[in-house]
Amino acid sequence: MGQNNQPRFQDLRVKDRDIIVEGLRHGVSRRDILKWLGAAGITAAAGAGILADAGVALAQTPKRGGKMRVAGHSTSANDTLDPAKQTLSTDYIRGYIYFNGLTRLDGNIAAQPELAESLEPNATATEWVFRLRQGVEFHDGKSLTPQDVVYSLMRHKDPAVGSAAKALSDQIDTVTADGPDLVRVKLKEAYADLPIMLGTSHFMILQDGTTDFSTAIGTGPFRMQEFSPGVRSIGTRFDNYFKEGQPYLDEIEFIGIQDNVARVNALLSGDVQAITNLPPSAIEEVKSRPELALLTTPSATFSEVIMMCDRQPTDNLDLRLAIKYLLDRERYVTSVLKGYGQLGNDHVVPPNDPLYNKDLPQRTVDLDKAKFHLGKSGFGNGRLELHVSDAAVGTVPMGQILQQTAAQAGLAIDLKREPADGYWSNIWIKRPFHGGQWNARPTIDIQLSLGWLSDSSWNAAQFKDATLDQLIVQGRSELDVAKRKQIYGDIQKILYDRGGNGAFGFQDFLDGLSAKVKGITPVPIGNLGGFAFPDTAWLES
Repeated sequence: MGQNNQPRFQDLRVKDRDIIVEGLRHGVSRRDILKWLGAAGITAAAGAGILADAGVALAQTPKRGGKMRVAGHSTSANDTLDPAKQTLSTDYIRGYIYFNGLTRLDGNIAAQPELAESLEPNATATEWVFRLRQGVEFHDGKSLTPQDVVYSLMRHKDPAVGSAAKALSDQIDTVTADGPDLVRVKLKEAYADLPIMLGTSHFMILQDGTTDFSTAIGTGPFRMQEFSPGVRSIGTRFDNYFKEGQPYLDEIEFIGIQDNVARVNALLSGDVQAITNLPPSAIEEVKSRPELALLTTPSATFSEVIMMCDRQPTDNLDLRLAIKYLLDRERYVTSVLKGYGQLGNDHVVPPNDPLYNKDLPQRTVDLDKAKFHLGKSGFGNGRLELHVSDAAVGTVPMGQILQQTAAQAGLAIDLKREPADGYWSNIWIKRPFHGGQWNARPTIDIQLSLGWLSDSSWNAAQFKDATLDQLIVQGRSELDVAKRKQIYGDIQKILYDRGGNGAFGFQDFLDGLSAKVKGITPVPIGNLGGFAFPDTAWLES
C-alpha cells in the first residue's frame, strides 16, 4: 500500500488492473477512469499514480495486430526454405517465420525448451533424451511426432542433402523415436553443447519425409503466403501456434534491400519498420529521430579477407602473413564501425570471450614485418586482385584501407567491387583473395565445425590441417574447463600463424527500428533478437 493506506497499481486485483489497462488501450479517458477509481474510495492523488503505472504496463503489454515490414541486408536468388541449406541471415530470419527448433537460444546463449519441453543427458553427455511438447501442430494440421524429429536431424548426415550443417551432424550417431513423445540422440563422443547446437536455425524441425521446399509447412508462428527468392517472404499468423497468445502480428513481410543507402532510406521514410545491419554512418541520423530506435547487440560476427590456401598466389604463407600485417584493424573499428566493434586477430574468437588466447600479440600494421614477409614470398612486383562487396559487411571500406596501407609496403592491390547479388555463390570460396563475413554462432565449436574443418563445405580459405581437425573434435568433447581453454588456445595459434583468414574486426549487430516496434531483445548470435523476433515482435498503436 502507498501513503495513507491508498492502493498502488500493483496492489489492485489482476482483474481490476486489466480493466484499467484495456480501458486506456481502447480510448477510455483518464477522467472516466479516475471517476471509477474514486467510486471505489481511491483518492485523486492515488488514482493519478495508478494511471501512471497503468500507462507503463500498457506500453509493456504486447498488442495484437498489424503488419510489420522488415528489410534485410543480405538476399539472393538462392534464398531457400530448406533449413539445411540456409546460408544468409535472410534465410535464418525466414526460418524463424515458418519453423521452430527443439530449443531456442536466449540472450545468454543458453538453450531454452522450444519444441522439446525437456532435454536430459546421460552422465557422460554421449546420449540425450528429448521429451516433445504436446499439442504442437504443423500448418497443415498434422501433429508433431518423434518421427518428424528423427527425419529432420538425420537428413543433415546425408551427403545428397548438401546440408550446411553436415560437419556438425557428423557427431550424431543415431536418432530414434522412443514412444509417442520421446526422442533419443546417441553421439559419437561427449557433447555438452548439443542443446545449443540444436537451437541454431539449420536444425529446425520439418515434417517426416519433406522434400518439397517450394513451400514451408512448419510449426512456426506464421503460415507461408508468398516466397519469392531474392525478393520477399510473407507470412500470416498461424492461429494454432503452440505459444498461447503468440504471435502478436497479423502479418510479416520480409524483403531484401542490399544497398545500404536504399535500406536506410526505407526506414527513414517509414516504408519498413525495421532494417538489419544499419550502417554505422547512419547511427547518428537514427538516434536523432524520436520516431526511430537503435538496437545494438555485441557479437562475435566478424569480417575478414580470405586468402585461399589451395591456389596461387595466396597459397604462399609469407604472402598471407604480409597481408595480415597490413590490415589496419584499429582504423577499421574506430572509423568504419564508429567504435561499435572489437579488433580481430586472424582467428574466430572475439577478445571478450573467455576462450580468447591472450598470449597471442594483437596484430597491428607493421610495415617492416610486412616487407620482410613480402620479400620472402617472392611475389615481387606482382599485383593482387581483392574482390569485395557490400554483401560481406565492412569489406569495401577495409579493402580501401588495405589498398592504401599495402602501397606503403610496396604491394599493389587492385580492388574489384562486386555486386551484392550473387556474391556468395559467384565469388566466395572461388577467388584466391576476397572479402568475407561470418555471422556469430552460439559456440566456438559450432563456428569452427562449420568453416574450419578440412572437409567443411564452408571452409572458405581451404586451409586444411590434420592437427587443427583433431583439436576441433577434441574441444567439443572436452568437459574440463582448463583443458578446453588450452585446446581452443592452440587452435587460435594455428590460425594466427598459418591460417588463410585475415579476421580484422568483430562488429556489433546494429538494427534500425521504428519506435513503435516492441518485443525484440538482443541475442548475440544475430540481428533482431538473434533472428528469432517473428513470434515476439509487436507494434505499438
